Amino acid sequence: MRLALFHGYELAGSGSNEYTRYLARALADAGHEVHVLCREPGPGALAGVVDAAVAWEAAGGQRAIFGVPGGAGTVTVHQLPHASVRPVYVTDKQRPGNVKAFTDLTDDELAEVRSVATAAVGDVLAAYPVDLVHANHLVLQPTIAADACARLGIPFVIYPHGSDIEYTVRLDERYLALARVALADCAGIITGSREMIERLVELDPDAAAAIRAKTAVVGVGVDVSLFAPVAPADRSASVQSFAATEPGGGKTQGLSAELGARLDDGELAAVLDYREAYAHELPDDDVAQRMTSLPWGRGRMALFVGALTVGKGLQSVIAAWPRVLQQVPDAHLVIVGSGSYREVLEGLVHAIAAGDAKLLDALVESGNDLDGTHASGPWLDVEAYLATPAGRAAALGAGPEFAHHIHFTGRLDHSRLDKLFPCADLAIFPSVLPEAYPLVLMESMASGVLPAASDLTGLGEGLDLLEPHLGIDVVQRLRLPMDPQVRVAAIAERVAALLADDDVRGLTDELRRIAVAEYDWSVRAAQMTAAYLHVLHATSGRS
Repeated sequence: MRLALFHGYELAGSGSNEYTRYLARALADAGHEVHVLCREPGPGALAGVVDAAVAWEAAGGQRAIFGVPGGAGTVTVHQLPHASVRPVYVTDKQRPGNVKAFTDLTDDELAEVRSVATAAVGDVLAAYPVDLVHANHLVLQPTIAADACARLGIPFVIYPHGSDIEYTVRLDERYLALARVALADCAGIITGSREMIERLVELDPDAAAAIRAKTAVVGVGVDVSLFAPVAPADRSASVQSFAATEPGGGKTQGLSAELGARLDDGELAAVLDYREAYAHELPDDDVAQRMTSLPWGRGRMALFVGALTVGKGLQSVIAAWPRVLQQVPDAHLVIVGSGSYREVLEGLVHAIAAGDAKLLDALVESGNDLDGTHASGPWLDVEAYLATPAGRAAALGAGPEFAHHIHFTGRLDHSRLDKLFPCADLAIFPSVLPEAYPLVLMESMASGVLPAASDLTGLGEGLDLLEPHLGIDVVQRLRLPMDPQVRVAAIAERVAALLADDDVRGLTDELRRIAVAEYDWSVRAAQMTAAYLHVLHATSGRS
């Protein structure tokens, strides 16, 4: 087949970016001709993924960047032009250009974004005909695909992700209306989870039957050749190989120390002042030295990977960590990722380590407000936990040593993450907002690392799929509850118990086997191909 994956954004960093890159390569490896319509600024750096790249101008016309576009078994990146404004779902990261949240666009700006993209997508599809267009998200790619494909007679399918639904569609009637039209116009819908189907139905209850009838489920995958288990005895060597990549260029310890001093002076707003202070897309400047100094071979290591936003729920785990340390004194939490919420989380670590009740309470009270999204109010679960004598005593009595057990790395790409991830004893994904398709859950299993995750939407569904393999009792221990009245204390108890359990390490081979057999991208590409063919057959039957 000749396929177009219309993503619209970059091909690294966020979950949907990574998803698009890996799916494109897997489909090409299965023999398909794949065209990726996106705004990846450096396609030449994606060696082994991209075979050719073309840049498109807003005024029309194309310019070859490298390679020969098209052909079976190839991936061609089509670099789409930007409008005068660059809309995003969440303004939590550094991005070049005139960046605004979709919800902040004026009607004129939205019209311009739609017009520029529709023209460019139409030009690409006219020059490189395809059999099917796969449009990611609900905003704004399906709307643009509908506009462009209608003129060319090309069917399109929608693969919805989560962030645009939660941060855009649910908050702005304009995008809800556009999403409903796109869901009606598309030839098919492919989701990564059953839970996502229910979210779509919630957006348009009157179209529930139609949505269900044309939806197939094909989950996300993992590159099992990239992530592989590391034996405990080899962990230090793996971390040394991470250091040998010479990571750095991001946040310095001096900036973290400066933040701590400002918080000590009562500047709570200081947590908002570092968005432009360093390169968020890079690893911390001294991360190699800090990672190699950790007790990977003998300590109990937990690891988080993801964007640093309030929705990822790290505040719950950090608040729970003093109680984890009471039970497992050599427990360490490694936090891999970037985002403007990092300073809020660092502030929480600082407040606990300093025993600063005033700062701690202030962060809790305004924790959601500090994210800069639609979330507002306090961290309800942390607030409930600190209202208990035991919880408050554990947090304020942790002492300065507490800070030496929480480690931020900055953003790590897969060429570095694959050397750290398998060295963990436990992966933690404590999201408090819906997650559509947790790629990190699959990466954890491929690495042979047991995942503890919130019993919520895509994460909870991912854990459900492990029950036939690991058993209900084991999987139940991995579920982090969502009830704010018990959540933080339960996280502490479950994480501590898992870290202290040597049998957890014995599950490495089984986790790896599951990932290879069920979640490798080659498996997902075959499933996606079947879903595409079903749509094409149904479409031809209607024509």
